[in-house]
Amino acid sequence: MDFADPAPGRLPRQARGFAGLVAWLILAAAGFSQTAPATPEPTSGTGAIVTLPKMTVVGGSLKDYPFFPKADVTPPDFSEKSAPIDLFYPGEAYTEGVGEGSATVGVMLDASGNPTDFLLTRYTQRYFGDALMREAHRQQFTPRRVKGAAVPGRFNFGYHFAPTLVLRMSNFSAMEERVAEIEGGPPFTYGPHLEREIDGGGLEFTKATVAMIPDGYDAPKGRSVKAVVSFYVDEAGHARLPSVESAASPLLIPNAIKAVQHWEFKPPTLKGKAVLVFTLWTLGFVPFNPSSAPVTGSTRA
Repeated sequence: MDFADPAPGRLPRQARGFAGLVAWLILAAAGFSQTAPATPEPTSGTGAIVTLPKMTVVGGSLKDYPFFPKADVTPPDFSEKSAPIDLFYPGEAYTEGVGEGSATVGVMLDASGNPTDFLLTRYTQRYFGDALMREAHRQQFTPRRVKGAAVPGRFNFGYHFAPTLVLRMSNFSAMEERVAEIEGGPPFTYGPHLEREIDGGGLEFTKATVAMIPDGYDAPKGRSVKAVVSFYVDEAGHARLPSVESAASPLLIPNAIKAVQHWEFKPPTLKGKAVLVFTLWTLGFVPFNPSSAPVTGSTRA
């Protein structure tokens, strides 16, 4: 389905659920319509953002937005200058008799690899998450690259904690050990939910924005310009750690990231409790024209 409006759009419910799962996996095959320079940067006022009123928008199917091919993406990583990972087993885990644990911290990186945001996205016990968060702040990173171009993106820093000393865990029972062995480790007690799982069946915008088409990108005439962005929505309703999964050119990525970082939602809940959400949405671009009136609305597809 093609779009005439430039507004941010939500993939249909079935597509959103599928997309949410796919976004955890390796990016699927797709092509670019343009070749980007080594370091795309928005220019000539293209960092401006158009704010839209509260609305509900539905996007097209996932097949209309094929993900970047794996061969074209170099994931972000630790820099050669990064400090050696130095994580101790939390003392609380010893005290509670916890045999092992895991956590993941998402780090938002700019096109130079500098961290701009940190978000604890999952843990088996909170103290494992806190320990990993402290370690993430010590590290240095290399940026994500798409077709050789350094772009902003998300880095997931996961770690599995295990004690370095052999202790008798009096309250970590043999049954719990067997369950952990079968499942590959203890279950996460905190983590993101898919959008379809939350109360109301989906996120509700309170602040929407669109991005400007950057200089150097030759937009096809008569066709809308969109990108697919995966991101988290925290318990306060703020969009966090956006990463562009599909776009016609890496040139579009910086402005897409900047726009999504301004999105706000009604705080998501599950059974009335505030939760973290991971989702996949489409984002619309508009031409930069300082004399034109702001975009004021959208239609449901």
